[in-house]
Amino acid sequence: MTGTFTSFVPLRHESQSNRTFTCRARAETLGLRIRCASHLLGPEKEHHVQGIGIEYYGEQPHLIDITLPDPDAGEIEVELFAASRNPLDEAVAAGYLAGLGEFRFPLVLGFDGAGVIRRVGSGVDRFAAGDRVFGQFWSTPMQFGTFAEATLAQARPALGVLRRIPDGVGFEAAAAAPTAGMTAAGALDNSGARPGDTILILGATGGVGTFAVQEAKARSIRVLAPASAEAADALRELGVNEVLPRNGALADALASPGAPEFAAILDFAGATDSVEVAAKKVRDGGTVVSTAYGVPEALRAQTRIVATDYVLDKKPARLDHVAGALAAGVTRPIIGHEMGLEDVAHGEAPARHGLRGKTVIRLQ
Repeated sequence: MTGTFTSFVPLRHESQSNRTFTCRARAETLGLRIRCASHLLGPEKEHHVQGIGIEYYGEQPHLIDITLPDPDAGEIEVELFAASRNPLDEAVAAGYLAGLGEFRFPLVLGFDGAGVIRRVGSGVDRFAAGDRVFGQFWSTPMQFGTFAEATLAQARPALGVLRRIPDGVGFEAAAAAPTAGMTAAGALDNSGARPGDTILILGATGGVGTFAVQEAKARSIRVLAPASAEAADALRELGVNEVLPRNGALADALASPGAPEFAAILDFAGATDSVEVAAKKVRDGGTVVSTAYGVPEALRAQTRIVATDYVLDKKPARLDHVAGALAAGVTRPIIGHEMGLEDVAHGEAPARHGLRGKTVIRLQ
């Protein structure tokens, strides 16, 4: 077997010559052509950072030491100040996305982040050192995620997107916005809902849902959402026009006299039972859009309404939209929990009361 990859085995306690020798020896043993970071970079250039990662699929994510090499052509090195968690991160760690793109080990997890560019490789004309950037750092191959003190990424990520952080927007807000904000806007676009329409949002208290509520309000779309009593006031403040009871009580509320008809249902929770119940109240020709695979097969097969899953698309245009909405104050990330790298490593569970919003990882 032959190939090329970068070795990031922690060697910080060895001399420069020993690091280079060890890296080359391991390459010969494995029959691989390795780009040894300690050989390419002088001691003064080696950049050791900590991050949360895995060495194989299915492993419990933990703190690891990595060494970032110099940026290659088209790459940028970013000092990260904040990152945010998404269900996508857990899917990668479990190996569910092994066939999508290319992942290399040891793998630092995390797609969403925000920071300052430290160095740029040749051919990078979109950004410069000192730029504040944010987005979905999904390069191909992918090895350096955002759950680290710094990362190396393609300036134009093959499967993600990066942009400058708008003036006046902090690192934590910027890190919380990319995937959730883009997904919310894309799902709402695909629902076909128009100003004056009424929609039902399932999962309105979560990261994507809180963005979707604000997006709908900005488009003059009326929003109903089931939620707990402790989250009701915060949802109304965010833009929900009417808070409905959850679970079994939702069916009774939707069956009551005067219950509205929906132009669309947006499902961000994978709430199959609730989708099935609420779909009866979607007007003919309306839509059900799920980002969490919450559309029952029977509903997908019928023709009275359009029921479909939504996978994030048009990322450059969508992140431009998110950046504009943040800059204008149209949307703001709801950060329900903040933690450090060590908290992530220890498996600290985020708070689950009120608005859950986004979990942000502080990196500096």
